[in-house]
Amino acid sequence: MRINDIRVAPHFMLREFECRCCNCVRLHPELVKKLEAIRQYLDMPIIVTSGYRCEKHNKEVGGVQRSLHLVGQAADVAIPASGQKNFIAIAKKIGFDQALAYPSRNFVHLGIFDAPATTAKAA
Repeated sequence: MRINDIRVAPHFMLREFECRCCNCVRLHPELVKKLEAIRQYLDMPIIVTSGYRCEKHNKEVGGVQRSLHLVGQAADVAIPASGQKNFIAIAKKIGFDQALAYPSRNFVHLGIFDAPATTAKAA
């Protein structure tokens, strides 16, 4: 078993949300709940390309200083440009506060605005 090899929802493992450079992770339970809701609605896999980011990694990828990724309240998911408009509409119906298209990079950024104090942290 590798680090963060823990199921956090029927279709998601904690390792999918870990920082790519250090394997640390912070994950807000509401983010997982909403991602699982999209997964079940679409009945197709959701691939998380970026979840939690430590400050170092966030700087390396050009993330904003107060990114929701830093507190486990955002995830980028792989969605082809052609499907982003529909995916964003579904994400907003499910209750995401942020649903931002990045068509040239084939991903959608999803975020929730909730109290960071409720975010679980694991290493």
